[in-house]
Amino acid sequence: MPFKFWKKEKKEEKGEAPEAKTEPKVPEAAVPAETKAEATSEPAPAPATEPAPADAPKPVAPPAAPQDVDAVVAQAHAGLVDLGLTIPATKAVFGKRAAGFPGGAPAFVEAFRATPYRATTQLLVDWLGFRAPLDFEPEAFLKDINLRLSSFKLAIRMTDLTWLDQELSLRKARLSLDGQEKVVRFKDARDFMKGIDELLASKKIAFVELETWSSTFAFMLVRDPRWDKLASTDLVVVKAAQTAVGGECGECGAPVGPYWHDCLSCGAVFGTD
Repeated sequence: MPFKFWKKEKKEEKGEAPEAKTEPKVPEAAVPAETKAEATSEPAPAPATEPAPADAPKPVAPPAAPQDVDAVVAQAHAGLVDLGLTIPATKAVFGKRAAGFPGGAPAFVEAFRATPYRATTQLLVDWLGFRAPLDFEPEAFLKDINLRLSSFKLAIRMTDLTWLDQELSLRKARLSLDGQEKVVRFKDARDFMKGIDELLASKKIAFVELETWSSTFAFMLVRDPRWDKLASTDLVVVKAAQTAVGGECGECGAPVGPYWHDCLSCGAVFGTD
């Protein structure tokens, strides 16, 4: 395909040279002196402009005063007593645990004011709870369970631990307590604890699950759980069928709590908070 070029039109006909145009020369004397000075002098500097103000730093909240720390710690502890998760005599111990919160007691106060359910649950897990990873070992986990049950002079035995499907992480074991026996099938610590709680039902005690907002599990032993209060509080997040009152799972439609990390029924993850 031939290339196309654009040509400039000539005003003169071909063969005729264009007449050169000259500017009329102005006599030097006709040029005002002021104009000559302006032409030879350096240009005046541009007026200085003020720099744009930098973004003002965000104000940092002052640390909580000692009296505020005491008030918040007392409030949180009183709430846990009302929920049946501890007793009044542990107030001093709770205060020490608040002081051991990451960043100290003032950090606990700030976290409590922002998200009380998260701050208190985290402290409670580290104080009275115990954790289990997703790939937990049943024998080691049972030792943690029996350590808590020893205060009630109880101990659970486990026998016949076998794999049903390693790809699905499905196992089974036989649990026994005071002449009762139960075969449990489980994939994780949550499933395993369901079988434990069924054996403990007649003892008026139960292991309740505390939210961790992660893939790990956390539990604590509670005497006769007050499910109605645990379901309605914003102070701590206990995950159970009895506290699933905040909505429903988008995957399976099962009821869930308002601050849950995942669904108890299908395991769907909702978020980190």
